[in-house]
Amino acid sequence: MIKKADTLDRLKTLIGKELTKENLHTAIFCEAKHQKNLRRFYVGTHTYIEYKLHVNETSGPSFANINILGNPYTYQVEVEAIDGKYIIQTEARISFNYL
Repeated sequence: MIKKADTLDRLKTLIGKELTKENLHTAIFCEAKHQKNLRRFYVGTHTYIEYKLHVNETSGPSFANINILGNPYTYQVEVEAIDGKYIIQTEARISFNYL
């Protein structure tokens, strides 16, 4: 399991980039010891990271909740829709909304 602080640092590298599963997997599994997980993702046999978009059409920022398999935390980033793509605008923070 990747430590909470390491995950936050790795998600910081995605600010200004498009929110995609490929970008998330590449950022989180960047170390040599995680290359096995990254290979499995690219082959299509495993998905370790999932995200759910919450788009506010009227007011307030849109955001995405990011879940990493085996990690008990849910990370939240604000996103902005530009040309049909969702671009990460803020640093990831831990979401404590467990409903």
